[in-house]
Amino acid sequence: MNWDRLKQLFGREYLPMIALIAMWAVIVVAIGHADAARLLAAITFIRAAQMLTRLSTASLMRKRIRASRDVRRQAKRLATEFQLMALIAALLTVAAISEGLKAVGQYELATYLPFVAIGMPARYIRQADVKTASRYFRLALSGSGLVMVSIGWAAGLTGLAMAFAFGAREWIAYMVMRLWPKPPFVPRRHIAEPLTFAEVAMNSAVVSRRMLTYRLSKTLLAAFGPFGNMAARTGRELKWHRKIEPYLPHHLGGFILFTVVTLGGGAMLATYIDEPAAMIAAAAMWQVGMATFNVVLLWRWLPERPEEVDDEDDDD
Repeated sequence: MNWDRLKQLFGREYLPMIALIAMWAVIVVAIGHADAARLLAAITFIRAAQMLTRLSTASLMRKRIRASRDVRRQAKRLATEFQLMALIAALLTVAAISEGLKAVGQYELATYLPFVAIGMPARYIRQADVKTASRYFRLALSGSGLVMVSIGWAAGLTGLAMAFAFGAREWIAYMVMRLWPKPPFVPRRHIAEPLTFAEVAMNSAVVSRRMLTYRLSKTLLAAFGPFGNMAARTGRELKWHRKIEPYLPHHLGGFILFTVVTLGGGAMLATYIDEPAAMIAAAAMWQVGMATFNVVLLWRWLPERPEEVDDEDDDD
């Protein structure tokens, strides 16, 4: 057992997890189990939209820290443009999901979506801002969420206000990371050339493909609550999730089939079972399905022998 890695896990993974558990405990006490389940489903649907439109630009910008000023400015501008386009696509996806939920009678769940979605711009802007790069982002995210929902509980606010608090925590965490003093980042590889879309697409495809095993294991372990989430993150940090790799699709046809099955299964579940728990399961299926759909969209840029990349995962 690598004890040094476990010590790092405590600060980067377990402390945020403790704050996250406390945050959800406050939410359940404040608005009840049913509304808390609807809020969790709404958050998961938002993440599904983010999985579909995810472009990994942060690591590419960090590799250009020592490049010329013109190259850094070009990378910043292009990454910002890409992320803004991805944000627009994600918001349109959320709007479509909201209309779909209304069509199957899930009006209360649909009303949560725009309140949670107020945090989406901060998530995308952060991908184009090297000053917010930190392994401790999840700690800032979970901590700010706990503070926000605690204030909402003390003020006696409703479920919609809790959804707003959940979205607002993204902006708070973003500002904390921007102001938090951090040691200079030293990339393993330096790039001096301007950023291109092909480079962003290839990096995004590789990251999404490699993170899929972790996201699938995290979704399956979600049945065990926070402990399942903790087990998934521990496995990811210790590279255990790579043992699942041989059992996942390795060809485009397999990814397309997996995407259709998960998205279709989630839609069927949401249509025919009118229970908050079923909506959480449907949203989880959509989250995994959208993650694989992202790989399908970027498949043409996926190299046969991808180089090592920095995993960029902010989910909590």
